[in-house]
This record gives sequence, C-alpha cells and structure tokens, in this order.
Amino acid sequence: MTPEKSPKDLLIDQLSRKLYFAEMEEKLLHVTYNLASDKLYTVDDALPELIRIIRLLDYEQEGIMDDISHLEGIVFEYYK
Repeated sequence: MTPEKSPKDLLIDQLSRKLYFAEMEEKLLHVTYNLASDKLYTVDDALPELIRIIRLLDYEQEGIMDDISHLEGIVFEYYK
C-alpha cells in the first residue's frame, strides 16, 4: 500500500499537471503559428511535433484516469 499524500503534495501534483498542460498548449500554439506564418515551415516539419504533443497528452490522460480510479477506490471504500 502506498502512503497517502498530504494536501500540500496533492496541490504540488495538480500545479505540476497544470504547468504540463500550459507547456503543451504553448508548443501547440508555436506549431500552429509557424504553419500559418512561415512558408518554409511545412506540414512535414510540424507532424513530428504534433504527434509528440498528442502522445504526451495521451500519457497525461492515462495518469488522470489512474488518479480517478485510485480516488474512486478510496471514496467507495470509505462509504462501505
């Protein structure tokens, strides 16, 4: 069994998660801006970056779902 995190640790985790999404948003905006404004920056240049962003967001979504499952287990065990 893993030790429960303190409220401070949970806040730090959530702030880190928010920062992660902000970083992904910044990268996505960068790719989109370059595609729209730079004739030398092609779709072929953008695709690897977009695929990486999508993959990272998918990993984060998996982490969120794991957290939800864990919290559901705690909540429903509490109410038994």
